[in-house]
Amino acid sequence: MNIKKVKRLGVMVLSLSALAGVTQASNMRQLILGSTESAPKIETKLSAAATPAPAQTTTSSSTVNTTEEQPAASAAPNIVDLVGDSEFILRGLVKEVTDGFENGVPYTQVTVQVSEAFRGQVGEEYTYRQFGLTKPRKMENGKVYLGVTPEGWSKYTQGEDVVLFLYKQASMTGLRTTVGLGQGKLEVSGGNVTSQFGNEGLFENVEVSNNLLDDRDKRMLGTKKGPVNTESFVSFVRRAVKGNWVEGGKMRHVKK
Repeated sequence: MNIKKVKRLGVMVLSLSALAGVTQASNMRQLILGSTESAPKIETKLSAAATPAPAQTTTSSSTVNTTEEQPAASAAPNIVDLVGDSEFILRGLVKEVTDGFENGVPYTQVTVQVSEAFRGQVGEEYTYRQFGLTKPRKMENGKVYLGVTPEGWSKYTQGEDVVLFLYKQASMTGLRTTVGLGQGKLEVSGGNVTSQFGNEGLFENVEVSNNLLDDRDKRMLGTKKGPVNTESFVSFVRRAVKGNWVEGGKMRHVKK
């Protein structure tokens, strides 16, 4: 997933607001994005050059600093955002993916067979719903509904091994998204883990107290883009959550 595509989501959210009859951005966040406290952070990282989603148609020594001077910073949320803004952080196998409508709102329903819950109390399986259908659907009136999951959002395939950083449920609909959309859904494959954005920006502008890190952590935090070792990533997330690194200021955004 190219970061340029992520930047299109700002106006897409406003377009969806119009589709759903919601006039205020805050209400739209409540409708589909999840936590209204953390969702604005995504919006500020997205540009206003968007393509609307279709609706219905008839057809330091004490710290490790991972920032270097570069032409332009990534717009994607980083690991500080993912850990800090998540209500649930889970690893597991995608058991089932279905879609449908509830109260006129299209959704994708995902059931995960949980192997580890880094944050949050869940059972052996966890099911949640995200805005949008998995594919266009022909309606009873003969028209085709094109309200699929928007570009840049997490997409799911039955049987895939994933690490999920999940926002709180949206207050109006109960829908839930991954933090940073496609950045907050990472697939585990071949001993490595990669977000839908190819981990681009995942470790940029991140500062962590040096005494908390081992050599594997330091190598991972130096990654600008591409897969990272699963064991290293999972160990890092596990310790960050258990040790309250974000809450305690031990892992933070680089001050500019």
